[in-house]
Amino acid sequence: MKAIEAKIRDLENLVHRMISDHIVLQKENEQLKAERSSLEANLQSRSEDFQKLELQLERMRLARGLAGDPEEAKAAKAKLGSLMREIDRCIAMLNE
Repeated sequence: MKAIEAKIRDLENLVHRMISDHIVLQKENEQLKAERSSLEANLQSRSEDFQKLELQLERMRLARGLAGDPEEAKAAKAKLGSLMREIDRCIAMLNE
């Protein structure tokens, strides 16, 4: 009988320990979810900043190309040609 009572106490202790561990893990999970959400927002913000900087860099390259640097001038002319074709496609779509 004492052996059964000892096993029951051991089982109760194990269940209490598991419940305690479960609570700790739930709190840790909530903290990690909050951290992930914060990191995702930070990543989104950085991604938007990166896109803005890429656009600014492209504009600066275009401006430098128009300023007279022969290598940049070719790239600028190509970019302008591409933009003109895109504008022409847009106008054609509007006229349809």
